Amino acid sequence: MIRYLLIFPLFLITNQIFSQTIKWSLDSNDSFISYDGEHFLHSWSGKNEIIRGVIIENLEEKKFKQIALAMFVKDFDSGNGNRDSNMLEILEVIKFPKIEYYSNRISLDKDKILFSGNLNFHGISRDLNITSEIKKTKNILVLSGEFNFSLVDHNVKLPSFMMRSINKDVLIKYQLIFNKIDN
Repeated sequence: MIRYLLIFPLFLITNQIFSQTIKWSLDSNDSFISYDGEHFLHSWSGKNEIIRGVIIENLEEKKFKQIALAMFVKDFDSGNGNRDSNMLEILEVIKFPKIEYYSNRISLDKDKILFSGNLNFHGISRDLNITSEIKKTKNILVLSGEFNFSLVDHNVKLPSFMMRSINKDVLIKYQLIFNKIDN
């Protein structure tokens, strides 16, 4: 009987800790991350709709605690197989297959959320701050926005055409839809 009396308070404490945390899982069916690149002769876009991710929210503190996103470089599609094949070669996809982002420094201000985190791309980890619009209902969380991203900051050798390189910056656009995971 004493054993049960000792286990019961532990169960209550553990249950209370976990009930204060909500996990939001990325819905890969409706989410995307895209890029827009430019050269003086033309521009192009690519999109990845196969993304994995999770956000952890602490209800008691009314704060988001962590976000983690991961995707494979090979899953970006520009609609041009030749361009995509060249991109995979330039980005050394065999050596660096994944793109990962993680943040545990998150601040919320009305309908904006700031992630101060780390992006691992092409074998280089760098700090990256991202400001997103946030829309939240009881069961769905939507993050959307855009930011410029420098390829040369991650040691990507820029391809050239007509003796001019592509622009070093690409525009990243995203819409990430998360579903609440019931505990």
